[in-house]
Amino acid sequence: MAIGDEYQSTLITYPTHAELSTILQNQFEVLDEQFYHGMPTFAVRWAGGVVPSTDEQDLAFRGIADRCEQLSVWPVVRWRNKSNGEYIIRFVPKERAPKSDIRVNYGLFAATMGTIALAGFWQATSPVFLTLFYGASGYTIFDILWTTLIFIASLMGIIFTHEMGHYLSSKKLGIDATPPYFIPGLPQIGGTFGAFIQQKSPPHNRRDLFDMGLAGPLAGFVVTVLVLIWGFFLSVPVTADQIAAIDAAYPNMSGSIGVPLLFQLLEFLYADFIPAGGTLYMHPVAFASWIGMLVTSLNLFPISQLDGGHALRAIVGGKYHKYIGWAGIGLMLLAGFYLMAILILFISQGGEHPGPLNDTIEIPIWRKALFVISMIILVLCIPPLWEMVGLF
Repeated sequence: MAIGDEYQSTLITYPTHAELSTILQNQFEVLDEQFYHGMPTFAVRWAGGVVPSTDEQDLAFRGIADRCEQLSVWPVVRWRNKSNGEYIIRFVPKERAPKSDIRVNYGLFAATMGTIALAGFWQATSPVFLTLFYGASGYTIFDILWTTLIFIASLMGIIFTHEMGHYLSSKKLGIDATPPYFIPGLPQIGGTFGAFIQQKSPPHNRRDLFDMGLAGPLAGFVVTVLVLIWGFFLSVPVTADQIAAIDAAYPNMSGSIGVPLLFQLLEFLYADFIPAGGTLYMHPVAFASWIGMLVTSLNLFPISQLDGGHALRAIVGGKYHKYIGWAGIGLMLLAGFYLMAILILFISQGGEHPGPLNDTIEIPIWRKALFVISMIILVLCIPPLWEMVGLF
C-alpha cells in the first residue's frame, strides 16, 4: 500500500493512536501527528537528529513492527525528508487474509503430477525416441517407466525447488505465505504452467522484498543446471543422415526448439561428440531443463510483481521501477524476443509495485551485485521463442 493511498477498512482511533505515539517516542522525535483517512500518521525524526547505521535502523523499525502486532496494525514507513532523516510513519489496519484450504494445494499438486507424468510418458513412447535410444536392442515397459519417472523427478524438482525457495524464505522473513499452488498444463508442452505461492502479508523492508523475490528463481536455477548437465549426458548425437531417415520414417514427429545461451554453451563443450552436420537429440530430462530455464527467465524478468520485479523494486524504489520494466520489454522487442515480450506483458498485469512496509532501508552492495548476476542468468536462460513460431 502506498503512503498516500486511501484505505477502506476499520478506522483506528484513540486509545490506539496514543499507544502508537508512545511507541514512536521511544526512538524518535515526533514532529507532527494527524489522522489520514482514519489512520494515525506521524512525521518523525531520530532522537537527537542523529541517523544511526542501516542495521540499527532496521533493528529499530522491526522493534516497532513487533510492538504493533498486538495492536493489529502495520507500520508503513516512507521518507519525508531523507537528507534530514525525517520519516512519515502511517499505521494501517492489519489485513486478515482468509484461511487457505490446504486440500486445494494437494489437489493441484496431484493434478500437476498427473499432467507431467502424461507428458513424460508421451516422450518416452515416441517412436523417434525409442528408435534413437534403444534401436535394435529393443526396450521394455520398465525402460518407458524409468524415462517417465526421471522426467517427472527432473521437472517437478525444478518447479518444487523454485517455489519452496519462495516459501521457506518467506517463513524465515516473517512473511505470511501459503504453500505452493501447482498449475497443471498441457502435456504437449511439459505438463505444467509452473506454480505460485500466495503472499498474505507484506515484506518488512526492501531487503526482505529482495530476498523473497530472488530466493525462488536462484534456487530453481541451481537444480535446472544440474538437470541440464544430466540431460546432456543422456542425450544422443545424431548424424545428418540419421536426421533425414527419421524425418522420412516419422514425418512431423521431430523438430527443433529455440535453445537458450546456456544450452548453446553446453553444446559447445559437447561439440566433439556431435558429428559434423548433425545435432543432439534431447533426452526428456534435457527437455525438462529447457522448461526450467523458461520458467526461470520468465520469473527473473524485472517488471511488475514478477520475482525479478520484486528485486528491482527493492533496489530502485517505486519511482523508477515501472519505467525500467517497460524499457526492458522494449529491449526484448528490439532484440526479436517478440513472443516472450507478449508473455511478460500478459503475466505482469501492468500496474505498480506496492513495495514493502518500510521503504527506507537501503539495499547493500552485495545484493545489488546478486541482482546483476540474476540478470545474467536471465540472459543465459531465456529461450528465443520467436524461432519456434511462424508468426514472427
